[in-house]
Amino acid sequence: MFFRKTKPDALSAQEYASVWGCQPPAVPRGRRGPAGPPGATGPTGPAGTTGPTGSTGATGPAGTTGATGPAGATGPTGATGPTGATGPTGPAGTAAPLNLLSAYATPPQAASPSTAFIFDRNTVDYGTAIAHANNSSLFTLEEPGVYLALFNGTLAPVSTASFPVSTLLYLTQDGAPVVGSAVRYTFQNAQETVNQSFTQPVTVSAAPSTLQLVSETGTVLYSDISLTLLRLADVPAGTSG
Repeated sequence: MFFRKTKPDALSAQEYASVWGCQPPAVPRGRRGPAGPPGATGPTGPAGTTGPTGSTGATGPAGTTGATGPAGATGPTGATGPTGATGPTGPAGTAAPLNLLSAYATPPQAASPSTAFIFDRNTVDYGTAIAHANNSSLFTLEEPGVYLALFNGTLAPVSTASFPVSTLLYLTQDGAPVVGSAVRYTFQNAQETVNQSFTQPVTVSAAPSTLQLVSETGTVLYSDISLTLLRLADVPAGTSG
């Protein structure tokens, strides 16, 4: 029986052994061929677990200042601070000039109806706003202003009067009675005496202005009478006498 030789590498190892009765000789491995081209990228695998947080980085530079916000509500008032030290005393002011006149009459005078009383002496006379001549009934107020008139005197009825006797005494300004200055009294017998007085403000809007003391009865005697006049101040603006 004739067998045709075949190449060892054409038979399998089992076939070779059955033919030749032995294993085929080892064939040396050839050189590795060049790597084939990369295969297509496989699908993305699942995400791995989150790693630990890294350390904080350095602070970045400050950003630009933002716009000013609206003003907040006013806060409560703070406590009052301590009182400051007292300042130095200012210079002394100038005292207003004194204008005062006081006149009197000691001899008893018999009152004549609507006749002014005579004052024979001045006891005090300061300033130039008030004028009175001795043995005169006329008092002249030389300056506009507010004055104060103060009267005091003693009254007694004449012995020949018919009782009761009523008296009326008042101040006149430029011939007109000064409202509020009138004083009255009624005598019941010849033994009575009475002290009469009044305090009356007088306004002079236009100077000069004259004052007199007048009685409305002729059946009484006046003694120890005095009239004092004092200029108080200027007439307040916007008022009239």
